Amino acid sequence: MNGCMGTGDKIQILLSTYNGEAFLRQQLDSYLNMKGFERCCVLIRDDGSTDTTRLILKEYEVKYGFQIEYGNNLGTTQSYEWLIRHSDPNCDFFALSDQDDVWLTDKISIAIGCIKNIPAQIPTLFASRSCITDQELHVIGYSILPKRGISFYNAMVQNVLPGHTQVLNRPLRSLLAERGLDGAHVVDWWIYLTASAIGKVVYSDTPTVLHRQHGDNSVGYRLGVLKGLQKKIAYIIEGKGNSISLQLNAFSEKYGDLLPAEYKSELDRYLSGLRGVRKRSEYLRHSCIFRQNAVEDIAFHILYLFGKYNIS
Repeated sequence: MNGCMGTGDKIQILLSTYNGEAFLRQQLDSYLNMKGFERCCVLIRDDGSTDTTRLILKEYEVKYGFQIEYGNNLGTTQSYEWLIRHSDPNCDFFALSDQDDVWLTDKISIAIGCIKNIPAQIPTLFASRSCITDQELHVIGYSILPKRGISFYNAMVQNVLPGHTQVLNRPLRSLLAERGLDGAHVVDWWIYLTASAIGKVVYSDTPTVLHRQHGDNSVGYRLGVLKGLQKKIAYIIEGKGNSISLQLNAFSEKYGDLLPAEYKSELDRYLSGLRGVRKRSEYLRHSCIFRQNAVEDIAFHILYLFGKYNIS
């Protein structure tokens, strides 16, 4: 199935794998079980796996015609950049996937139903809430509900659109393929930034994916809001918060010529504020950026003011 079959909109599924033998079959089978899978084709890039992942992929390549690229280890960002650039430009939509989740049977039909309401020429991103599960796929919670809304001002400092639920239309895929992902801190976050700044984001609070947490991830999910916030703040105080500013600086360089004036002004003032506490204070007095959780929002403003998001 190197090409999409059936009639109607064509969807390509993009998956990067790496040592995913434990749960990969369940993910791949969930593609096959989706409603409308006959309109889908699958492109997978293996990022240098050393377990039995490649043997599993070979089975699905032979049996179902999945298109597989057996590559060297590039890392997640570069592997997904390869997938986006080598995806089929004749497809209408492109669905990102993790290797250890399970897609619900109506995932694609929900996504396409939402995106099709947007004019086809506008770069558009669909994303949804997801069910968080333990290793055995028992639901233990749900991904964050963006009650304060989807916005470029949120995307600047927070990613609330899980990549495993993201579906891109052709113009958004083309834009990402053309300009690349260099400087992206997290791939799905970069896509949220791009779509919210230059195109359109459509969000559904209906879960479309069972997102598996296992090992430390599962423990981390159960920590609770307060401990989770403490962990994030500790991460930033240790000097790792500059990844947000580095990503925004790279985004400005790649997309500054396409940004609406209000977004470019916000981004320029954020980056300018990194030069000193006075500029940061001036920026915060008039900034529009926000995080979804009020406590995290306050924490971000304080940490930004005290230079914890500086690039250098």
